[in-house]
Amino acid sequence: MASMSRRSLIVALFCCTGLTGCASVRTVPASAHRYRIEVALDPAAHTLTGRTTMDLSLAIPEPSTQTPDEPTTIAFRLHPGLTVRNVTVAGAVVRSHRNLGPDKDSTSKPTPNRHIVTLDHPAETITLFVTYDGTIHQDVSAGEKAGEIHNFDMTAHVGEEGIYLNGAYWHPQPIEGDDATPLADYTLLASPIDGMALVGGGISNPALSEQTGMLTWQSPFPLTDMVLVGGPHDVHKASHGDVSIALHLKPDQAQFRDGLMQAVRRNLDRYEPLIGKYPTTEYTIVDNFFSSGFAFPTFTLLSSAVINMGERSQTAHGYIDHEMLHSWWGNGIMVDPEDGNWCEALTSYATNYYGHVLDGEEDEARRKRRNYAHFLSRMKPERDRPLGTYGQEDGCSRGVSYSKGAAVFHMLAMTIGQDNFWAAMREFTQKFVGRYASWEDIREVCETHGATTLDTFFKQWIRSSGAPTLEITGATYHSADQVLRLDVSQGDTDFDLNVPVRIIHAAGTTDVNVHINQSTQTVELPMAVVPITVELDPDYHVFRKVPSAAILPTTAATRYGDKFTVVLPSDGSPKTYETLRSIFESSFEENERTAIPAGEQNETALAKRCVLVLGDAVRNPYVAAFLSAVEFPVSWDDDGFQVSGVRYDAPDDGILCTIAHPGVPGGGITVVYGNSESGIPKAMNVPMYEHSLVIFDKTKPTVRLDFEKHTTVTVTPAQ
Repeated sequence: MASMSRRSLIVALFCCTGLTGCASVRTVPASAHRYRIEVALDPAAHTLTGRTTMDLSLAIPEPSTQTPDEPTTIAFRLHPGLTVRNVTVAGAVVRSHRNLGPDKDSTSKPTPNRHIVTLDHPAETITLFVTYDGTIHQDVSAGEKAGEIHNFDMTAHVGEEGIYLNGAYWHPQPIEGDDATPLADYTLLASPIDGMALVGGGISNPALSEQTGMLTWQSPFPLTDMVLVGGPHDVHKASHGDVSIALHLKPDQAQFRDGLMQAVRRNLDRYEPLIGKYPTTEYTIVDNFFSSGFAFPTFTLLSSAVINMGERSQTAHGYIDHEMLHSWWGNGIMVDPEDGNWCEALTSYATNYYGHVLDGEEDEARRKRRNYAHFLSRMKPERDRPLGTYGQEDGCSRGVSYSKGAAVFHMLAMTIGQDNFWAAMREFTQKFVGRYASWEDIREVCETHGATTLDTFFKQWIRSSGAPTLEITGATYHSADQVLRLDVSQGDTDFDLNVPVRIIHAAGTTDVNVHINQSTQTVELPMAVVPITVELDPDYHVFRKVPSAAILPTTAATRYGDKFTVVLPSDGSPKTYETLRSIFESSFEENERTAIPAGEQNETALAKRCVLVLGDAVRNPYVAAFLSAVEFPVSWDDDGFQVSGVRYDAPDDGILCTIAHPGVPGGGITVVYGNSESGIPKAMNVPMYEHSLVIFDKTKPTVRLDFEKHTTVTVTPAQ
């Protein structure tokens, strides 16, 4: 998800060098509370012609401190490709306007120009009118990266392949400051474009469109910014309750219309009872011309590749459902910039994880919880930063936000009760739509509905980094007392935890919770039957680190470590294999990776490096000997491959398999192979598979296996 650009509306201080007749210039803070943006776009020429009206409030000093003829300066930023043609003001007299060139204080790409407007006799509230035109064009391919599903380099582009105006100051915006962006009301008007359908980040206004002859949108509630996108699409419309649904698709994507409509309806029915009414009256899915899964207040921008996945993107959790929920969290309730970004963690919990719970797929829900823990376990210590810092300078990564964040919200819901959690989320929606909210606001609403204090929970899971490493170091049964004593360790942490323990005995299985709050601790459990084995939190309800030897091997393991080797096919590399090579190599510095054609290496060259084997390199004698030595669970013959006694010899069969590398702690060995080019799994999807082994038929997964290690401890009788 990528929500609207963050910016502030506080006017900065400027000196008046070069202003004729000006001994000093009084600069006053200003904030915009209403915008009207009118644009005409020419995709073939990449041009934009616009007029923006901003209602500004100025913090005018008290009369006793000002000189009657003292001028006042306000400032704004604008895309470097756009030229200001005219500036007028209602409520003041314009003395001058100047373009100072690139604003070195801006972090936006491309760097916008800084414009200053000097005014005489301004009122406390003025209206600023700016007309401008120019060229807005980006190299779309430059931001496309192998293995990346979002092209975050794109900010502002007008072209025949599509329109994307989100950030980069495509319309005038007051200079950024340190405070949070004052939320504003927006009206956007765009001239129709033959052969293109446009979508703005608000609700359409048919009456205004009829009056002006332009396409129009208005913000459903105060927003941080306005966005405009579009493309050569057919528009399909429907409704569900009081929500108007639209799909903007290419003509050859019409086959996905019914599935996409059903996905939207299903998500509205599923989530409104849990988190509150959908915040607006319109929702649109828009096909996009570059890699994206971006959410805005009233629409979702999905790359063609995602839409063309068909049923998988419509029903798999973490795609459309994730982006839709950002209409509530992130674009309906805005993230308080003074705190970390909570919305990705909360949305990942509700969709990527809890979607499986709603589907009754407990095995899949457990797999997600397990994979969240294993994700953090292979992370390098210096990258493990507090969840509450996501989105801030030097904050945690997207992976921490999505994975640890979802796990933390699962534990929060367990702590206060699942029903109480959803009741808290409904109040959260009712209270904060159209406003900023922080982690502390979430804490307060959850405390209210859970009737408990969550200071410790938030301190250890959101404001601190790390996680416990849970282990039972001893288990003894005292038959005389009928007590099971467990020695429990959580490594070098002292988290306050309620940890599930599974006890196996002759009569069956007993699950209990034990409370620990120290690095090492002994707990006593009354047991009338003799326990045989115990296992600590086998279903991963507590987020934790696991030892490297126990981490589930996936492709992430092969992209971990200090050294990497890719073994290339001997008969040339299809494009998919070349893309896979670049995806895996991107995790390593150039001096840490090597590529070897099959036949030019021996098995010892692979013994201490993470390894990716592609295509028929598996049949090379040295590679085959290496894979045999590490007990790779797949074998190959002239016609195909075999797994667990089952042969796969059809031309469209393919396989992705990763095992732990015995010579690289935490590292992996991955093989990607297709019996023919049609059997090779799609390269961009390979890093997303969270399984150890996946078998494909025409690139569609048919079999999934995990090589998970369970850690059980045998209970010994007390001496």
